[in-house]
Amino acid sequence: MVLNLIDTSDIFINKKYSDPQEYFEDMYNHLFPEGKVKEQFLGNILQREQKYPTGLDTGAIKVAIPHTDFTNSNVTQLVVTTFQEPVIFHQMDDFDKTIPVNLAIMILFNNAEKQPEMLQYIMKIVQSQQNLQAILNETDTEKMKTLFKEFGGLYHE
Repeated sequence: MVLNLIDTSDIFINKKYSDPQEYFEDMYNHLFPEGKVKEQFLGNILQREQKYPTGLDTGAIKVAIPHTDFTNSNVTQLVVTTFQEPVIFHQMDDFDKTIPVNLAIMILFNNAEKQPEMLQYIMKIVQSQQNLQAILNETDTEKMKTLFKEFGGLYHE
């Protein structure tokens, strides 16, 4: 069965945030009323980002892959956000470094076994600067969803 991994209502294009906390609060305020995350999601993702930052230096276009424990989500899907101006995240492999992130791909998963698969799927997409540039250039949510399917392949449950 192919999962509906990205919902067009959860693709945000050209958003402006002053910092990761503002981004996380906005995402929570969107996702919680939809029933996709639990009440404790915001506190947990902020806490996790402090301990285990998610900024990934993928080259000229940098990505953040924020996520939290599966117990905080009711669904398995991605939430895609392109930033109007880069948002400064701490780097995943070196907490002391910060990087300007252009794209956030938030992972929501409601089953612990899904995390490695989701990360693998995302890594297929973010390893190519060409893919990332195409994503940043896209202004239509349906076309953005198609790009993810094209670059990451079909996601099977």
